[in-house]
Amino acid sequence: MWFNQPEIWDDIEPITFKEIATSFNNIEQRRIAIDCLGLDNLVKEVNPILIGSETIKKTTTYIDQNGELVTENFDDTYSLYEVTNESLGMEARWNGIREYHYIKCKDTSTDREYLIWVDAPSVYLSNNPVSRWISNSENYGRKITPIQAIAWTIQTNIQKGGIEKMIRQGDCVLIKKNKKCEYGETRHITEQEYRELLVLES
Repeated sequence: MWFNQPEIWDDIEPITFKEIATSFNNIEQRRIAIDCLGLDNLVKEVNPILIGSETIKKTTTYIDQNGELVTENFDDTYSLYEVTNESLGMEARWNGIREYHYIKCKDTSTDREYLIWVDAPSVYLSNNPVSRWISNSENYGRKITPIQAIAWTIQTNIQKGGIEKMIRQGDCVLIKKNKKCEYGETRHITEQEYRELLVLES
C-alpha cells in the first residue's frame, strides 16, 4: 500500500500560514490546514502584536456527575492581537487596510485556546452607533477593546434593548428576548450586552 512507504514522509515539507492563506479557497480546507500547522506555529509565523488583554470574572452553574447543582467562579481572559499584511505575506487589501486582528480566548469547558479573526472596522461600528462610516486610513484595531471583539462574534436579529439574557455553551449561544421586543435586521451584539447579559457559560 502507498501509505506503507515511510520514506515519503521525509520528502514532505511543512506548510506555512502564508501558503494556507493564499492557496486554499475552501474554508474547510483552510481550517484543516491550520489545525495541522498548529496555533503555536501559526503565531510564530505571523509575529502578532498584543494590543490589549482583559480578564472578566464570571460565574457559571452546572449539574455535576452526582446530579448536584454546582456554582463555580472563573476568570475568562480575552487578548486582542494585530498582524500586518507583510507578516502574512499578503498585499494590502483593495480598501487600503494593512492590519488584521484576532481575539485569543479559551474554551471554558476544555481549556483549548482559540484564535478568532475579527473585522476591526465592523467591531468599531457595532459599538459606536453614532459613527456611520469608516476611514481606510484608520487602524480600527487600536480603537476597539478585546471584549468588543469577542462580543462582535455573536450575532442576533433581536433589536438593541430587547435581549433579556444570553447563555453560551461553547459555540452555541442561546438568546432570550424581552416579550415586547421586535425582531429586526441581523446585527452583532455590543460590549455592554456581552458584559451585562451573558448570565451562564460553560
